[in-house]
Amino acid sequence: MAKIKLGIIGGGIDSAVGKAHVSAIRLSNEFDITACKFSKDLGLDKKSHNSYQIPWRSKPKDLKAFINEFKSELDMVLLLTPSTQHFDESSILIKSGMPFVTEKPVACSLDEVKKITKMINKYPNIYSRFIHNYSGFPLYRELVRRAKKGFIGNIRDVRVQMPSDGYARISVLGPPQNWRHTKSPIPMLSLDLGTHLCHLVSLLIGKSPGILNSRQRVLNNKLDLIDDIQIWNEREDGISVSYWMSKGHLGIKNGLSIEVYGDNGSLKWELLDPDHLVQSDINSNQLKINRGSILRKLNQLDRFKPGHPTGFIEAFANFYQDLSDDFHRFRKGQTPNIWISPITEALEGLEFLHAATKSHQSRKWVKYE
Repeated sequence: MAKIKLGIIGGGIDSAVGKAHVSAIRLSNEFDITACKFSKDLGLDKKSHNSYQIPWRSKPKDLKAFINEFKSELDMVLLLTPSTQHFDESSILIKSGMPFVTEKPVACSLDEVKKITKMINKYPNIYSRFIHNYSGFPLYRELVRRAKKGFIGNIRDVRVQMPSDGYARISVLGPPQNWRHTKSPIPMLSLDLGTHLCHLVSLLIGKSPGILNSRQRVLNNKLDLIDDIQIWNEREDGISVSYWMSKGHLGIKNGLSIEVYGDNGSLKWELLDPDHLVQSDINSNQLKINRGSILRKLNQLDRFKPGHPTGFIEAFANFYQDLSDDFHRFRKGQTPNIWISPITEALEGLEFLHAATKSHQSRKWVKYE
C-alpha cells in the first residue's frame, strides 16, 4: 500500500518529544513526512526542518490556512503542540475534515472533553486517534493477551504506576516548559502521565462504572506544581485499580509498571525491564517470560532478534505501524486494529481524571460512570 502522507504541527527541536516522534515515524517505514510546521517561530521552524532533514517551505501561521494550502499533500496530520493548544487545534482539524492523531492529552478540562465529544459525534467519519506509545511494547501486549485468556483466573486487582523525578530536580534541570505551569482544571500531571495509565488499564480490562478516591499534592518542587497523585478505583465489575503518578520522587526516571492480580496468579511488566514479563501461579511460583517465547504475531514488528532489548523508539514505531494499518482499515470500512484506540477512549480517560480531581477536592469517594 502507498505510504501515508503525514504533516506535523509542533514538535520542533525545542520540544521534549518531537525527535522521538520523527525517529519512530521513519522507523515504521509507513509514512512520508510532507508539509510540516514545527514552530510558529520562523527561525526555529527552519532549524527544525534542517535538523530533521525535511525541506523547508514558507507556510501560513494559521492552522486552518495551513490545512487549506497543503490539503492535497496530506492524508493525516500529527499534533505535537503544547497540551493547552490541543482542543482548539483538534476542533479546527475535525471541522476541516482532516484525519489526525494528537499527542495526549486530547483536552485539558471536562468542558473541553464535552465539546470535543460533541464534535466527534457530529463528524463520525473523521479519522481521529491519540498517541499511546507504551502499549506498543511486545511484553505489555503479551500481558494483555494472557490476562484476557484467563492465565491468572479472574482479575481482582490492578496496580499501575508511573513515578519519576523531573519536578524534584528543577534546581538541576531548570523549570519545565511554561505551558506545564498552567493551572488547568485537571492537574497537568494527570494530563501528562495519568492519560497513559488510563489507556493501559482500558486496553487490559475495559471500562466499568464505580467509585473512586484520590490524593493530589505538591510533594517536592518549588513551583507549586502538583507532582504526586494517587487514585483508588473500586469498579462495579469487582476489580480494584490503583494508580500512582509522580514527578517528585528522586531516583526514578520512569518507573512505569503494571501489576495484574487474579484469583489464580498474577502478571507484572515494567518499563525498566521491557523484554520480560513475570507470571506467578497460585503457589507464588514465578515464571519469567522473555520476548523470544511470545506469540509470533506480537513479535512480528521486531527489528532485531530477542536478547537485544526493545526500546522506547521501537515501541513508538510499533504504534505508528499499527496506526498505518488502522488508517487503511478505516478507509476501507474494515475492523479497526486492536492496538489503536479511538479518540473517545482518551476523552473517557480525561473524565476519569476529572472525577479524581473532584474526589481530592471534596475529600470523599465519588461516583464514576
